[in-house]
Amino acid sequence: MKDIGTFLKSKKKEVKKQYKASENIDDKTINHLFACAIRDEYGRQGEKNIVPKFYKNGIIFVSIQNSIWAQELWMRRSFFIKKLNNKIGNDIVKNIKIAD
Repeated sequence: MKDIGTFLKSKKKEVKKQYKASENIDDKTINHLFACAIRDEYGRQGEKNIVPKFYKNGIIFVSIQNSIWAQELWMRRSFFIKKLNNKIGNDIVKNIKIAD
C-alpha cells in the first residue's frame, strides 16, 4: 500500500507530463482536433460547413457556410471547448469565433 506522499508525487509527475505535452501543441493540431470533434457530432455535413481556419491566443477562428450552422456552433461552443481541452489535457482553447 502506498503512503499519501508517494501517491501525491506520482500525481504531480502526471500533471507535469500533461502540461508539457499540451504546451507543444501547434495550431494545426488544434484545428485537426476541432475538425474531428465537429465530424463526431455532425458527420460529414457538419465538417463541410464548419471549417477551422486558424488558432491564435486561445481562440479558434472558423469559417461557416450559413447562419444555421453558425447558430448551432454558437449554442454548443462551450461543449466543443470542453471537449477539445479534455483531449489536449489542458485549458488551452478559450473561445471559438467566426472568421469571414
